[in-house]
Amino acid sequence: MEPKNNIKAIFLDVFGTVVNWHQSIVNESKDFAIRNCLKFDQISFADGWRSGFRSLQARVTNGQREYLSMDDIHMEVLDELLRDLGIQGISEEEKLYFNRSWHRLSPWEDSVQGLHSLKENHVVSALSNGNLSMLVALSKNSKLPWDCILSTEFFGTYKPDPRVYIGATGLMGMKAEETLMVAAHAYDLDAARFTGMKTCYVRRPNEFGTGKGDRHGDLARFDIVTDSILEIPKYL
Repeated sequence: MEPKNNIKAIFLDVFGTVVNWHQSIVNESKDFAIRNCLKFDQISFADGWRSGFRSLQARVTNGQREYLSMDDIHMEVLDELLRDLGIQGISEEEKLYFNRSWHRLSPWEDSVQGLHSLKENHVVSALSNGNLSMLVALSKNSKLPWDCILSTEFFGTYKPDPRVYIGATGLMGMKAEETLMVAAHAYDLDAARFTGMKTCYVRRPNEFGTGKGDRHGDLARFDIVTDSILEIPKYL
């Protein structure tokens, strides 16, 4: 792969790319079950919470729903999951704490050191569907050393809406081809490519649980393909 020597800013997806949301939410679900003396399948619960978000997020992007923050969507989906399981009597305070599990996700092993490495020669920013308050809390919790945090909340929509990528490069005052979008999701990078950004696919084969990763198709369409954020600098 050819070096991308003109890259000035690097944007990274967060959920799944930088943090291990699935294992973190499974762990938080176990704690929730213990605190409230409940029994349910925590893995299925984590899967349902994420897929429920993706479904409602898509409705917002398509204009079928007014904009809702990721926190608000997660709470709406959480209420539905609890109803489906027949779980009642959970206090609002407990639900709010559980919903903020998404503020406490753990990073992948390569993420913190990888971000520090990228920062040596580039501006490094989150570009995430998370709302700003969530991303700030998450980044503090995981010690993620961003130069900047950009939320799709700024643009009133969600990725993969092209307005997100165009807006992000615009806020940086850069041309699209001077920026690199890094993600573990092909749909995210396909949308970034459409707006002219360079792209880097990071394999996270266990994002959705052991042996369950993104369905990415032919990765040759991306500028960089790697197994770790730590490896990205060698291509730059």
